[in-house]
This record gives sequence, structure tokens and C-alpha cells, in this order.
Amino acid sequence: MSRFYFNLVGKQNVDDPGGLAFENELQAFRAAQRLATDLASAQPPLRGTTCVVVTRRDRGESYYVSV
Repeated sequence: MSRFYFNLVGKQNVDDPGGLAFENELQAFRAAQRLATDLASAQPPLRGTTCVVVTRRDRGESYYVSV
């Protein structure tokens, strides 16, 4: 399993120090989508101003999901 990190970038910046383990990139991306949806509901001021960025520290790839 690979470890993925879920950072917030934009109006509010938060770094994920621990990350979460997922079988593959698709599972991590879906988790980022759920996180973005939950954040948009719980914190309306973040809508359109913040992204969830999913990264792996061993690769240069990043996935961005808007809140």
C-alpha cells in the first residue's frame, strides 16, 4: 500500500503530516473528493477558494480537487 498526503491549498493552507495508506491512486482520489465535499458543506467560506491536493512523497504527481 502507498501512503498519500491530503493537503489544503488556497484560502486555508494545511499540511497533512501523516498521510493515509491506500491500495491505489483511484482510491486516494475518491477520498480527496469526499473530503472536498465534506469541507464544502462544513466550511462554506472555503468553497471555490481552497483545493484538496493529494500527493505521494515518492512521486512528483499531485491531484487537485476543488472544495
